[in-house]
Amino acid sequence: MAKGQNFLKGALILSIAGAISKVMGAIYRIPLARLIGGEGMGLYQMAYPIYTTILALATAGVPVAISVLVSRNETQGYTGDSKKIFRVSLLILLIFGFLLTLIVMQSAHFIANQVLHEPRAYYPILAVAPAIFFSSLMSVFRGYFQGHQSMIPTAVSQVVEQLFRVTAVLCLAFLLFPRGLEYAAAGATFGAMVGGVFGLIVLIIYYYRFQRAQKRSGEKLVYTGARSSDLAAEMIRLAIPVSFGAVVLPLVQMLDAIIVPGRLLSIGYSTSQSTALYGELSGMAAVLIGLPTIFTISIATSLVPAVAEALASNHSGLLKERLNYGLRAGMIISFPCAAGLYILAYQICDLLYATPSAGLPLEPLAFSCIVLAAFQLSSAGLQGIGKPEIAMRNLIITGIFKVIFNYTLTAVPALNIQGAAIGTVLAFMIGSLLNIIYLRKLTGVKYEYGRLFKIALATVLMAIGAYLSYHLLVGADIRSHLATLIAMCTGVAVYGVLLFIIKELDVNMIKKIFRGA
Repeated sequence: MAKGQNFLKGALILSIAGAISKVMGAIYRIPLARLIGGEGMGLYQMAYPIYTTILALATAGVPVAISVLVSRNETQGYTGDSKKIFRVSLLILLIFGFLLTLIVMQSAHFIANQVLHEPRAYYPILAVAPAIFFSSLMSVFRGYFQGHQSMIPTAVSQVVEQLFRVTAVLCLAFLLFPRGLEYAAAGATFGAMVGGVFGLIVLIIYYYRFQRAQKRSGEKLVYTGARSSDLAAEMIRLAIPVSFGAVVLPLVQMLDAIIVPGRLLSIGYSTSQSTALYGELSGMAAVLIGLPTIFTISIATSLVPAVAEALASNHSGLLKERLNYGLRAGMIISFPCAAGLYILAYQICDLLYATPSAGLPLEPLAFSCIVLAAFQLSSAGLQGIGKPEIAMRNLIITGIFKVIFNYTLTAVPALNIQGAAIGTVLAFMIGSLLNIIYLRKLTGVKYEYGRLFKIALATVLMAIGAYLSYHLLVGADIRSHLATLIAMCTGVAVYGVLLFIIKELDVNMIKKIFRGA
């Protein structure tokens, strides 16, 4: 049991760092929007997605690939190969990141004028381009540490990167604002490079500390004799499917922005109504669904090297235990989130957005918390056993089904915007089932359905408790917002107690997670 909990400490560390980064990332947009207004934010938003898309395509798979290879070699005792993988990956990303930065800078005029049809976007695109280089290098260091199942360097660098990025965004936008909106927006996008520089410095410091600790231990480097070119080819083979997979969802979301409003128009909604309904789905409901993924993505990130280590050691029992442990940890989080967002959908949207109607798409979309978590964790399992291409293929299938379902169901008058939400849930249900089936076929893992059923039962009781407490409070003339908050707290308390009762959580388990036992 203790071995299964080792990677959960890493997941906890990454979750905390992810939560801090998300909060900072959300808060800085308020003063930035107040400073540069809607037009300035438009220029900023034109440049920033270009950076994130190119970065995802170029580097999303690199930390996964390096963590799998390093974990595998460390487990087998080939410590020299781990170092060689790190060096060759660093060289590849150094060159690749530099070339991508140059390409974006050279293409900035064309993108601004011909693609975006906004000449003022030139400076923001130019300013964000150097961040690609530094983020590429960071991905190598993070993958190396994750391969050693050390998540603290990744977590600290994420927080430091975000802290300096947010500070630079606000300071540079303020200083350059007198020169014009395009310069203020460029100053804001340049913040990504500033954050990248400081994040990379943190990782380099951790790397040299790690190197010194290894030298003091007197560890001898052992090599398999594999050529650097072979190791590079293996890293690229593992990285490409994950990187391509990282751009599938953004592309599908872009299609949604065209399909969903268009299908609503086809059943009689006006342009403004269609836009408003799509905004409630994508800009409000979907944002809430993204909150639990902070934790499930962290578990998935930590699970990849843990699975690779178990596979490399030929310990099938440990491999199956870790796969089940990761899935169960994800469900412990996603089940109550789905239930809470479903039963209090309208109340939560009223509390947060003053738009209770956003609860209409949130009700069915709430269940995507579960299927998204299942997809992320099963994908991590496939990546850990060296089969990322299967996860990518299933993600493409998921994307295709999502487009088909959204096109079909949104045009059903009785469903309208809920059709798009249901389509998302159904598509990811298919994708996660495909992943889970393949994972079982390749590893022989037997999923612990009995324990998942106990967690589901605790979730149902929690949902009943939260629902009843809300209506009792409203019946006692306690205003709706306060009643919503108390009901949510009641649900969390009930769920926590039930987890202890069914022994899915206990004091010793918590201690072991924090100790990394």
